Order: sequence, then structure tokens, then C-alpha cells
Amino acid sequence: MRRVLIAGIAVLAFSLPTVAQDAAHIVAAYRQAIGDAENLSTLRSWSISGKISSPDGTWKRSYRAWVEGAKVRTELVLQPGIVAASWTDGTHGWSIQPWTQSLVPQPLNQAALWRLQVMARLWQNDLLNPAATLEYVGTEEIDGSDCHKLRARHADGSVWTYFLDPDLGLLVKVTVEASINGEEVQWNATLGNYQRVEGVLLPMVLDTSNGLLLVERYELNPALDAALFAPPAK
Repeated sequence: MRRVLIAGIAVLAFSLPTVAQDAAHIVAAYRQAIGDAENLSTLRSWSISGKISSPDGTWKRSYRAWVEGAKVRTELVLQPGIVAASWTDGTHGWSIQPWTQSLVPQPLNQAALWRLQVMARLWQNDLLNPAATLEYVGTEEIDGSDCHKLRARHADGSVWTYFLDPDLGLLVKVTVEASINGEEVQWNATLGNYQRVEGVLLPMVLDTSNGLLLVERYELNPALDAALFAPPAK
């Protein structure tokens, strides 16, 4: 698959049978493909530095994200000194939206909070830490490859679908669907340009519901300041 480029490393291709597929074989190929799967499956915290880009590349803005368990904070620099932020302490969430002409934190609605927390589970996913039974549901063509689809239905009603490259074994797309207070919501990401980070392969390009993210740096298990996720001061 052209979108999944392995930079500066040699990767063993995984040729999975075209018949009698089962989730266990596909997950095993994924875990072998990414390298040190144990390092990723036991993450306590992680962070990203990079840029959010427009689809046509005409503008880019600096972006940071920090994750610790169910706690998440994201920041987008709109211009020097003006930062849009969203964060959650794991239960409640808030945002600062400078385009509203206010820098006062406002509570996130349930749908926005859900989308933020989905990101926290991106690497703590069912392929590494099964929280629900994975079901093989066939293939879907992505960029000319018939990718394997695995689906997990969780007790909270969310449905996670994972798309894996049939040759490399890598995750190339994730979609998440749920019903939040009667509203059908979705989050998705297409993943590519994998590079090795601390023993595991991670995507340096994530085309998500929140924008096109060009990752410049990952940190795995950094010590994070609790103030990043704290509720706004009253």
C-alpha cells in the first residue's frame, strides 16, 4: 500500500491467507509487524508534537497532545500567543476557543468529550489490549489493497473497526462509532508513513476527524504535569 511507507528500515511482509481468516492470526501479524508490542500495550502516557495541516497543505499550525490513561489535552497554536485547547481530567472536559472572542474555558459537550477520549485509546486498542471480542468482518479496499477488517463491540455501545494492511500487517485505518445522548457520533483516522519510535512502529501521518496531523515527535511514557488535565480554576 502506497500510503504506508516504512522510513529507513526493513520490514518483513506478512502474507495472510485469503481464505479462512480469523482475528487471532491478523492480530498476531500486527503485533509482529509493529515491533515491541509489549512496549506499546503497557503505555502509561504518551505525547505528540507536530503540525495540523489543511488538506491542500496551504497552511499548517503547531499541535501538541498529551495522554495519560483517560486524561487528554490537545493544543493548537492559531498564532503566537493564541492557543485553542481541549482537555479532560478523565471524567469531565473543557475547551478554550479563541475564535469565540473569549479565552474563558467552557465545558465540552458529551459528543466532543467522547471524541477527545477516543484519541486516548488509539494505542491502547483492542489489537493490543482486548476489551471486547474481535470479529473478522471481511475486507475493504483502501488505496488499492484489500485490507482486513476487525470489529469490536464494547459494553458502552461503541463499535471500533480496524483496517489492517494484508501484506505489512500494519493498522491503516480506524473508525469508531457510538450513540451519545441519542446522537450518532463517529471518529476516524487513516494512518500512514510508519517510522520506528522506541522499538515500535508508529504512524507519522494521521488523517483524522480533527484534521491532518503530521507528527514530528512522539514521547512514550513521559512524566506529565497533572496541571495539563486539571479542571479550570474557579
